[in-house]
Amino acid sequence: MTEDSDPRARICRSLGIADVAKAHETILAGRAKGAEWLLARGLNAPALTQLGYTAAGMTKLGYAAAALRQLGYDVQAPEEQPPPEAVLGERIGSAASPAELIAKGYRANELRQAGLTIRHCRMADVPARDLYRLGFTVDEMVGEFSAAELRSLGLNPRDLNRFFSGPQLRKAGFSASEMRLVGYSVRELLDAGYNENHIVTAGYATRDLVKEGLTKLVRDKGKLSRA
Repeated sequence: MTEDSDPRARICRSLGIADVAKAHETILAGRAKGAEWLLARGLNAPALTQLGYTAAGMTKLGYAAAALRQLGYDVQAPEEQPPPEAVLGERIGSAASPAELIAKGYRANELRQAGLTIRHCRMADVPARDLYRLGFTVDEMVGEFSAAELRSLGLNPRDLNRFFSGPQLRKAGFSASEMRLVGYSVRELLDAGYNENHIVTAGYATRDLVKEGLTKLVRDKGKLSRA
């Protein structure tokens, strides 16, 4: 095929492009310069197709669907997908209660995506143990449950001392021994209102007890231990 009989060569000449190789070079440059740059040079979808550049070929060269549509190719826009939470919300149904969803096996992250907070679950009387098992965090639960309710989950004072004071932990039922094991001092237990006898028998070193003025109780404890 001579240059004159090559339709691609004729198209290049009509567009002011030296030859097919130069056309290819221009098309490659268009990936970075954009569809408008190609259009300004007459390289729209009909011209490109005649040069042998189908939509599939342009895609392989790195052109996005939006650029191909701008050039005039018949490329369908992808169907817009709803956000995951909308899909989940439609799937679980707006009429379902938190308890029903939990019974169906939905986890904390799915409930959150559907717009259900731990507050909704609390108002629906879902027990703290169920919510903790589903993956709700202690940080989320402290606003809705008391220290005593959270203690029932098997949490220790270290898990809760960021959220509750010493007196609150004492009222929740944590013993002096439990508090000592997670680092509370004799003074901190006294300030929290713990019974002095309970503090003395919690396992603290004698020097720590004496330092806080529990000398008599320490002596009495020693007498009892020798009896």
